[in-house]
Amino acid sequence: MRLHLFNPEHDLALAFGGERFTPPRAGRELRRCLGFLPAFWADDDDFVMVDDVEMAMERAQPWRRYFPKVRFVSLTPMKGPVHVSLAALDGVEVWGWDAAVRTQLRKAGVSEPLLPTDNCLTAVRCLSSRTATIALLDDLVYAMPGLVGHRRAVTSLEEVRSALSEYGRIVLKAPWSSSGRGVRYVEGETTPGIEGFVRNTVLMQGSIIVEPFYERVLDFGVEFLADGKGWVSDAGLSLFNTLNGAYTGNVLADEQQKTEMLRPYIDPDMVREVTCLLQARLGAMTSQVYKGMLGADMMVVRANGGYALHPCVEVNLRRTMGHVALDIYRRTHGDYMRMQIECQGGDYRLRLS
Repeated sequence: MRLHLFNPEHDLALAFGGERFTPPRAGRELRRCLGFLPAFWADDDDFVMVDDVEMAMERAQPWRRYFPKVRFVSLTPMKGPVHVSLAALDGVEVWGWDAAVRTQLRKAGVSEPLLPTDNCLTAVRCLSSRTATIALLDDLVYAMPGLVGHRRAVTSLEEVRSALSEYGRIVLKAPWSSSGRGVRYVEGETTPGIEGFVRNTVLMQGSIIVEPFYERVLDFGVEFLADGKGWVSDAGLSLFNTLNGAYTGNVLADEQQKTEMLRPYIDPDMVREVTCLLQARLGAMTSQVYKGMLGADMMVVRANGGYALHPCVEVNLRRTMGHVALDIYRRTHGDYMRMQIECQGGDYRLRLS
Protein backbone atom coordinates (compact mmCIF):
# COMPACT_ATOMS: atom_id res chain seq x y z
CA MET A 1 0.00 0.00 0.00
CA ARG A 2 1.52 3.28 -1.13
CA LEU A 3 0.85 6.97 -0.66
CA HIS A 4 0.91 9.21 -3.75
CA LEU A 5 1.15 12.99 -3.98
CA PHE A 6 1.15 15.36 -6.96
CA ASN A 7 3.44 18.29 -6.06
CA PRO A 8 3.96 20.18 -9.36
CA GLU A 9 5.64 23.04 -7.51
CA HIS A 10 8.63 20.72 -7.06
CA ASP A 11 10.98 22.47 -9.52
CA LEU A 12 10.42 25.82 -7.81
CA ALA A 13 10.94 24.19 -4.42
CA LEU A 14 14.31 22.92 -5.66
CA ALA A 15 15.25 26.45 -6.71
CA PHE A 16 14.31 27.70 -3.23
CA GLY A 17 16.28 24.90 -1.63
CA GLY A 18 14.73 24.95 1.87
CA GLU A 19 11.91 23.31 3.81
CA ARG A 20 9.68 26.35 4.32
CA PHE A 21 8.77 26.96 0.70
CA THR A 22 5.51 28.68 -0.23
CA PRO A 23 4.68 28.07 -3.90
CA PRO A 24 3.22 30.85 -6.04
CA ARG A 25 -0.52 30.92 -6.54
CA ALA A 26 -0.35 29.20 -9.94
CA GLY A 27 1.55 26.28 -8.40
CA ARG A 28 -0.95 25.96 -5.56
CA GLU A 29 -3.90 25.99 -7.94
CA LEU A 30 -2.31 23.42 -10.26
CA ARG A 31 -1.78 21.09 -7.32
CA ARG A 32 -5.31 21.62 -5.98
CA CYS A 33 -7.05 21.19 -9.34
CA LEU A 34 -5.06 18.18 -10.58
CA GLY A 35 -4.29 16.44 -7.30
CA PHE A 36 -6.20 13.35 -8.46
CA LEU A 37 -3.70 12.56 -11.25
CA PRO A 38 -1.77 9.87 -9.31
CA ALA A 39 -4.88 7.68 -9.50
CA PHE A 40 -3.79 6.92 -13.07
CA TRP A 41 -0.65 5.12 -11.82
CA ALA A 42 -1.67 3.99 -8.34
CA ASP A 43 -2.78 0.47 -7.34
CA ASP A 44 -5.83 -0.82 -5.50
CA ASP A 45 -6.02 0.41 -1.87
CA ASP A 46 -3.35 3.07 -2.39
CA PHE A 47 -3.84 6.55 -0.94
CA VAL A 48 -3.78 9.70 -3.09
CA MET A 49 -3.11 12.71 -0.88
CA VAL A 50 -4.77 15.89 -2.17
CA ASP A 51 -5.39 19.44 -0.99
CA ASP A 52 -9.15 19.22 -1.61
CA VAL A 53 -10.79 15.78 -1.40
CA GLU A 54 -14.15 16.91 -2.81
CA MET A 55 -12.53 18.58 -5.80
CA ALA A 56 -10.32 15.55 -6.45
CA MET A 57 -13.34 13.23 -6.50
CA GLU A 58 -15.25 15.59 -8.80
CA ARG A 59 -12.33 16.07 -11.22
CA ALA A 60 -11.62 12.33 -11.28
CA GLN A 61 -15.22 11.32 -11.97
CA PRO A 62 -15.09 11.29 -15.81
CA TRP A 63 -12.31 8.68 -15.73
CA ARG A 64 -13.18 6.68 -12.60
CA ARG A 65 -13.83 3.56 -14.67
CA TYR A 66 -10.13 3.51 -15.54
CA PHE A 67 -8.89 3.94 -11.96
CA PRO A 68 -8.01 1.32 -9.37
CA LYS A 69 -9.77 1.52 -5.99
CA VAL A 70 -7.75 4.38 -4.55
CA ARG A 71 -8.63 6.49 -1.54
CA PHE A 72 -8.35 10.27 -1.70
CA VAL A 73 -7.16 11.77 1.59
CA SER A 74 -6.38 15.29 2.73
CA LEU A 75 -2.90 16.48 3.66
CA THR A 76 -4.25 18.53 6.56
CA PRO A 77 -5.78 17.64 8.85
CA MET A 78 -4.83 13.96 8.92
CA LYS A 79 -6.99 12.44 11.65
CA GLY A 80 -8.51 9.23 12.91
CA PRO A 81 -8.47 6.10 10.72
CA VAL A 82 -6.20 7.67 8.12
CA HIS A 83 -3.33 7.87 10.61
CA VAL A 84 -3.80 4.20 11.45
CA SER A 85 -3.69 3.33 7.75
CA LEU A 86 -0.58 5.44 7.18
CA ALA A 87 1.25 3.22 9.65
CA ALA A 88 0.76 0.34 7.20
CA LEU A 89 2.33 2.16 4.24
CA ASP A 90 5.19 0.41 2.48
CA GLY A 91 6.02 3.23 0.07
CA VAL A 92 5.57 6.90 -0.81
CA GLU A 93 5.61 8.25 -4.38
CA VAL A 94 5.59 11.98 -5.03
CA TRP A 95 5.89 13.96 -8.26
CA GLY A 96 9.39 14.99 -7.19
CA TRP A 97 11.40 14.84 -3.97
CA ASP A 98 12.52 18.06 -2.30
CA ALA A 99 12.96 19.33 1.24
CA ALA A 100 9.59 21.08 1.31
CA VAL A 101 7.48 18.05 0.34
CA ARG A 102 9.40 15.84 2.76
CA THR A 103 8.52 18.25 5.57
CA GLN A 104 4.85 18.25 4.54
CA LEU A 105 4.68 14.47 4.59
CA ARG A 106 6.56 14.21 7.87
CA LYS A 107 4.05 16.58 9.50
CA ALA A 108 1.19 14.52 8.03
CA GLY A 109 2.41 11.45 9.91
CA VAL A 110 4.43 9.55 7.32
CA SER A 111 7.13 7.54 9.06
CA GLU A 112 10.77 8.61 8.65
CA PRO A 113 12.03 5.38 6.99
CA LEU A 114 9.72 6.07 4.03
CA LEU A 115 11.18 9.54 3.46
CA PRO A 116 14.47 10.43 1.70
CA THR A 117 17.53 11.37 3.71
CA ASP A 118 19.25 14.74 3.64
CA ASN A 119 22.03 13.27 1.49
CA CYS A 120 19.50 11.94 -1.00
CA LEU A 121 17.71 15.29 -1.25
CA THR A 122 21.01 17.10 -1.74
CA ALA A 123 21.94 14.73 -4.57
CA VAL A 124 18.54 15.11 -6.24
CA ARG A 125 18.80 18.90 -6.10
CA CYS A 126 22.32 18.90 -7.55
CA LEU A 127 21.44 16.50 -10.36
CA SER A 128 18.27 18.47 -11.14
CA SER A 129 20.27 21.60 -11.91
CA ARG A 130 20.78 22.38 -15.58
CA THR A 131 24.49 22.61 -14.82
CA ALA A 132 24.46 18.84 -14.25
CA THR A 133 23.61 18.29 -17.93
CA ILE A 134 26.47 20.34 -19.39
CA ALA A 135 28.94 17.44 -19.52
CA LEU A 136 26.15 15.01 -20.42
CA LEU A 137 25.14 17.02 -23.50
CA ASP A 138 28.75 17.43 -24.64
CA ASP A 139 29.27 13.70 -24.19
CA LEU A 140 26.23 12.79 -26.29
CA VAL A 141 27.10 15.20 -29.12
CA TYR A 142 30.69 13.91 -29.18
CA ALA A 143 29.57 10.26 -29.18
CA MET A 144 27.09 10.51 -32.06
CA PRO A 145 27.43 12.32 -35.41
CA GLY A 146 24.38 14.33 -36.39
CA LEU A 147 23.50 15.59 -32.91
CA VAL A 148 23.55 19.28 -32.00
CA GLY A 149 23.59 21.14 -28.72
CA HIS A 150 25.87 23.01 -26.38
CA ARG A 151 25.51 24.85 -23.09
CA ARG A 152 27.76 26.38 -20.51
CA ALA A 153 27.43 27.98 -17.09
CA VAL A 154 28.62 31.56 -16.67
CA THR A 155 28.73 33.93 -13.73
CA SER A 156 28.93 37.41 -15.26
CA LEU A 157 27.16 39.73 -17.65
CA GLU A 158 30.39 40.03 -19.63
CA GLU A 159 30.34 36.29 -20.36
CA VAL A 160 26.71 36.52 -21.48
CA ARG A 161 27.60 39.33 -23.88
CA SER A 162 30.54 37.29 -25.18
CA ALA A 163 28.21 34.36 -25.93
CA LEU A 164 25.74 36.71 -27.61
CA SER A 165 28.54 38.05 -29.80
CA GLU A 166 29.59 34.49 -30.64
CA TYR A 167 26.14 33.08 -31.51
CA GLY A 168 24.06 36.16 -32.38
CA ARG A 169 21.03 34.73 -30.61
CA ILE A 170 21.09 32.90 -27.28
CA VAL A 171 18.89 31.36 -24.63
CA LEU A 172 19.50 32.10 -20.95
CA LYS A 173 18.26 29.65 -18.35
CA ALA A 174 18.32 29.64 -14.58
CA PRO A 175 19.89 26.44 -13.23
CA TRP A 176 16.59 25.65 -11.48
CA SER A 177 13.25 26.78 -12.86
CA SER A 178 9.86 25.43 -13.93
CA SER A 179 7.61 25.32 -17.02
CA GLY A 180 9.14 28.17 -18.98
CA ARG A 181 9.95 30.26 -15.91
CA GLY A 182 13.57 31.28 -15.64
CA VAL A 183 14.16 31.25 -19.41
CA ARG A 184 14.95 34.29 -21.56
CA TYR A 185 15.68 34.65 -25.30
CA VAL A 186 18.19 37.29 -26.34
CA GLU A 187 19.04 38.58 -29.78
CA GLY A 188 21.29 41.43 -30.85
CA GLU A 189 22.14 43.01 -27.52
CA THR A 190 21.15 42.78 -23.88
CA THR A 191 18.45 45.00 -22.39
CA PRO A 192 18.17 46.34 -18.83
CA GLY A 193 15.58 43.64 -18.14
CA ILE A 194 17.86 40.87 -19.35
CA GLU A 195 20.80 42.30 -17.44
CA GLY A 196 18.73 42.35 -14.26
CA PHE A 197 17.67 38.74 -14.87
CA VAL A 198 21.31 37.68 -15.28
CA ARG A 199 22.46 39.46 -12.12
CA ASN A 200 19.58 38.16 -10.00
CA THR A 201 19.97 34.59 -11.24
CA VAL A 202 23.71 34.54 -10.58
CA LEU A 203 23.15 36.08 -7.15
CA MET A 204 20.42 33.60 -6.16
CA GLN A 205 21.60 30.43 -7.89
CA GLY A 206 25.35 30.92 -8.37
CA SER A 207 25.43 30.89 -12.18
CA ILE A 208 23.31 31.11 -15.32
CA ILE A 209 23.17 28.75 -18.28
CA VAL A 210 23.90 30.07 -21.79
CA GLU A 211 22.91 28.15 -24.93
CA PRO A 212 22.89 29.03 -28.62
CA PHE A 213 19.37 29.46 -29.98
CA TYR A 214 18.03 26.60 -32.10
CA GLU A 215 14.92 26.82 -34.27
CA ARG A 216 12.62 24.28 -32.70
CA VAL A 217 10.48 22.08 -34.97
CA LEU A 218 9.20 19.39 -32.60
CA ASP A 219 9.31 18.70 -28.86
CA PHE A 220 9.61 15.16 -27.58
CA GLY A 221 11.33 13.21 -24.86
CA VAL A 222 12.18 9.79 -23.51
CA GLU A 223 10.88 8.73 -20.11
CA PHE A 224 12.87 6.48 -17.80
CA LEU A 225 12.77 4.64 -14.49
CA ALA A 226 15.89 4.48 -12.30
CA ASP A 227 16.32 1.60 -9.87
CA GLY A 228 18.81 3.47 -7.68
CA LYS A 229 21.51 0.88 -8.32
CA GLY A 230 22.80 2.12 -11.65
CA TRP A 231 20.18 0.70 -14.00
CA VAL A 232 17.81 2.99 -15.92
CA SER A 233 15.02 1.41 -17.96
CA ASP A 234 13.26 2.96 -20.96
CA ALA A 235 9.60 3.72 -20.13
CA GLY A 236 8.59 5.13 -23.53
CA LEU A 237 8.50 8.13 -25.85
CA SER A 238 6.73 11.37 -25.03
CA LEU A 239 5.52 13.66 -27.82
CA PHE A 240 4.35 16.90 -26.26
CA ASN A 241 3.47 20.53 -26.97
CA THR A 242 4.50 23.73 -25.23
CA LEU A 243 3.34 27.34 -25.41
CA ASN A 244 5.83 30.05 -24.41
CA GLY A 245 7.86 27.33 -22.73
CA ALA A 246 4.95 26.01 -20.66
CA TYR A 247 3.62 22.48 -21.12
CA THR A 248 0.18 22.20 -22.77
CA GLY A 249 -0.37 18.58 -23.83
CA ASN A 250 0.77 15.13 -24.96
CA VAL A 251 0.03 12.67 -27.74
CA LEU A 252 -1.53 9.41 -26.47
CA ALA A 253 -0.40 6.56 -28.72
CA ASP A 254 1.56 3.33 -28.72
CA GLU A 255 5.33 3.35 -29.19
CA GLN A 256 5.19 2.39 -32.86
CA GLN A 257 2.75 5.19 -33.66
CA LYS A 258 4.91 7.76 -31.87
CA THR A 259 8.01 6.50 -33.65
CA GLU A 260 6.25 6.95 -37.00
CA MET A 261 5.31 10.52 -36.03
CA LEU A 262 9.02 11.26 -35.56
CA ARG A 263 10.14 9.55 -38.77
CA PRO A 264 9.54 12.54 -41.15
CA TYR A 265 12.00 14.56 -39.08
CA ILE A 266 14.53 12.20 -37.58
CA ASP A 267 15.77 8.63 -38.10
CA PRO A 268 14.15 6.40 -35.42
CA ASP A 269 17.43 4.47 -35.18
CA MET A 270 19.13 7.67 -34.03
CA VAL A 271 16.50 8.12 -31.31
CA ARG A 272 17.00 4.54 -30.15
CA GLU A 273 20.78 4.97 -30.06
CA VAL A 274 20.53 8.20 -28.08
CA THR A 275 18.11 6.48 -25.70
CA CYS A 276 20.64 3.69 -25.07
CA LEU A 277 23.41 6.23 -24.45
CA LEU A 278 21.19 8.13 -22.02
CA GLN A 279 20.31 4.95 -20.14
CA ALA A 280 23.99 4.29 -19.50
CA ARG A 281 24.89 7.90 -18.61
CA LEU A 282 21.84 8.50 -16.42
CA GLY A 283 22.35 5.16 -14.72
CA ALA A 284 25.85 6.21 -13.69
CA MET A 285 24.64 9.65 -12.57
CA THR A 286 21.78 8.35 -10.40
CA SER A 287 23.39 5.19 -8.96
CA GLN A 288 22.97 5.00 -5.17
CA VAL A 289 21.37 8.47 -5.00
CA TYR A 290 18.05 8.37 -6.86
CA LYS A 291 15.33 5.80 -7.38
CA GLY A 292 12.22 6.70 -9.34
CA MET A 293 10.91 8.30 -12.50
CA LEU A 294 12.97 10.65 -14.64
CA GLY A 295 12.82 12.01 -18.17
CA ALA A 296 15.03 13.60 -20.81
CA ASP A 297 13.51 16.28 -23.03
CA MET A 298 14.77 16.54 -26.61
CA MET A 299 13.84 18.50 -29.70
CA VAL A 300 14.09 18.35 -33.46
CA VAL A 301 15.60 21.58 -34.80
CA ARG A 302 16.31 23.08 -38.20
CA ALA A 303 19.95 22.78 -39.23
CA ASN A 304 21.83 23.04 -42.53
CA GLY A 305 18.68 23.04 -44.64
CA GLY A 306 17.26 19.99 -42.88
CA TYR A 307 16.63 18.67 -39.39
CA ALA A 308 18.87 17.68 -36.51
CA LEU A 309 18.35 16.19 -33.07
CA HIS A 310 19.10 18.04 -29.85
CA PRO A 311 19.38 15.09 -27.44
CA CYS A 312 19.24 16.79 -24.07
CA VAL A 313 17.25 19.99 -23.67
CA GLU A 314 16.95 19.10 -20.00
CA VAL A 315 16.75 16.16 -17.61
CA ASN A 316 14.03 15.98 -14.95
CA LEU A 317 14.67 13.81 -11.90
CA ARG A 318 10.96 13.41 -11.18
CA ARG A 319 7.80 12.10 -12.75
CA THR A 320 6.86 14.09 -15.85
CA MET A 321 3.74 14.76 -17.87
CA GLY A 322 5.22 12.29 -20.35
CA HIS A 323 4.95 9.59 -17.68
CA VAL A 324 1.36 10.71 -17.03
CA ALA A 325 0.57 10.32 -20.74
CA LEU A 326 2.08 6.83 -20.78
CA ASP A 327 0.03 5.81 -17.73
CA ILE A 328 -3.18 7.28 -19.12
CA TYR A 329 -2.68 5.47 -22.42
CA ARG A 330 -2.18 2.15 -20.61
CA ARG A 331 -5.22 2.71 -18.38
CA THR A 332 -7.57 3.84 -21.15
CA HIS A 333 -6.50 1.21 -23.70
CA GLY A 334 -6.19 3.83 -26.44
CA ASP A 335 -9.70 5.29 -25.98
CA TYR A 336 -8.16 8.76 -26.22
CA MET A 337 -5.45 10.16 -28.50
CA ARG A 338 -4.59 13.46 -26.85
CA MET A 339 -4.05 14.73 -23.33
CA GLN A 340 -4.18 18.46 -22.59
CA ILE A 341 -3.85 20.60 -19.50
CA GLU A 342 -6.08 23.63 -19.94
CA CYS A 343 -6.17 26.72 -17.74
CA GLN A 344 -8.90 29.33 -17.58
CA GLY A 345 -8.74 31.93 -14.86
CA GLY A 346 -6.47 29.81 -12.70
CA ASP A 347 -8.66 26.72 -13.04
CA TYR A 348 -6.59 23.82 -14.39
CA ARG A 349 -8.35 20.87 -16.00
CA LEU A 350 -7.32 17.63 -17.63
CA ARG A 351 -8.81 17.12 -21.08
CA LEU A 352 -8.67 13.82 -22.95
CA SER A 353 -9.88 13.76 -26.53
